[in-house]
Amino acid sequence: MGIKNAVIKTITYAKRNGVGAAFFAALERVSLDANENYEFHHLSEDVLKEQNLEYRRFAEEGETVNFSIVVPMYNTPEEYLREMIESVIAQSYANWELVLADASQEESKIAKEYAGNDPRIKYYHLEKNAGISENTNRAIEFAKGDYIGLLDHDDLITPDALYEAFRVIKKSMKQNHLSGYRNCPIRLIYSDEDKFEDNNGEKRYYEHHAKPSFNMDYLFSNNYICHFTIIRSDIIKRLKLRAKYDGAQDFDLFLRTCCEAALSMDMASWQIAHISKVLYHWRCHSGSTAANPASKTYAYEAGQHAIEAALSDARIDADVTPLPHLGFYRVNYKPDILSCRKDIGCVGGKLVDEKKKIVGGIYLEDKTTLYKGIPLGYSGGLQHRAVVQQDCYAVDIRCMAIRPEFVDAYEEVTGMKYTDTFNENGTEERFAGLSEEKIIELSFLVCKEVRKRGLRIMWDPQVVKRI
Repeated sequence: MGIKNAVIKTITYAKRNGVGAAFFAALERVSLDANENYEFHHLSEDVLKEQNLEYRRFAEEGETVNFSIVVPMYNTPEEYLREMIESVIAQSYANWELVLADASQEESKIAKEYAGNDPRIKYYHLEKNAGISENTNRAIEFAKGDYIGLLDHDDLITPDALYEAFRVIKKSMKQNHLSGYRNCPIRLIYSDEDKFEDNNGEKRYYEHHAKPSFNMDYLFSNNYICHFTIIRSDIIKRLKLRAKYDGAQDFDLFLRTCCEAALSMDMASWQIAHISKVLYHWRCHSGSTAANPASKTYAYEAGQHAIEAALSDARIDADVTPLPHLGFYRVNYKPDILSCRKDIGCVGGKLVDEKKKIVGGIYLEDKTTLYKGIPLGYSGGLQHRAVVQQDCYAVDIRCMAIRPEFVDAYEEVTGMKYTDTFNENGTEERFAGLSEEKIIELSFLVCKEVRKRGLRIMWDPQVVKRI
């Protein structure tokens, strides 16, 4: 990040959240910048050729997915437009169409030239500029693919983006013994991403966003899905983008697409697939949201409204409040999360030591403590994971509330009478005779019972217990 942008961000943050919070945020950011050693490694020509040969074998057998990539254009700089189109042309997987919906006043000679040279590129000059959502909807209407991907007019996708998406779809079809890609149960696919700057032809890639597998409560906290996202055609054509959420129109779409599967279809979260590879480069330039989030603060207000609408549609009584970092939110359930969310089996909080550093509360499958050692004032990195609600593998019984129907299971596996340590204070002494290893073991046994019933385990970092 440039010094000017860093200063602007710090001042803006201080005005919103106070000098103390800004101090911790700046200190953490300096630490992150000092430790960033990310490099994007381009695939070799040999690898891309092998991918293309594999595509051709499937194409000969008539077993390929047709992808549409839709791009709403508006006064796109010539250089950016060419680079975006070339990134699609470079795909190792060749069964695609690129739909360009241009709301600029004048037609794009460059886009028309590309469309004239490659029949897979479709250029439409729209009658008027109806806004980002409606312009994108027009592109979606024109799209004919089995799956539709969303690409901004100044960003890039990697040459293997569609190949990797095809692999996910193909695997699902094989596992479910299905034919005909329009019947594939995978409804949304998303990948990792990074940011890039172009300085006189020298591209610098940074801020790698390595995303988790689908996490419903993290999505209620932040649009972590973002780019590169591909959605099954019938779903995106039915849901469409909604103009009243312009600025967060994609977030609103992702929430509705995912909530249908995760909240309304008996926990069909497996219909949302994550590709743990960078397939999207988000361009940073003056005025872009990627370079300076504060340049589009209206987008974050729209994001808050999108979450509120998704919760309302699911008949969940809650309000949404913004967190100190732009684009991050907290859902406040009424009267509490276990009453509102039938998909949540238990909820846990954050454990800190006498130095106010995280020592427990949220765990990976291998019993690793997430965010261990992070000071209480830190947010957990660029994605602020240490301060947002999220689904997880296990939480700690020293700060846990469970559904009433699981009380018997809790008492059976722990050998202790259940006490709500999440909402109540003064319960720490009941674990005084147990070792740390035993407490973690019992925590995992309780969480295993929750998962066996197909329910989520949620971590709420705003509930803090000192141990």
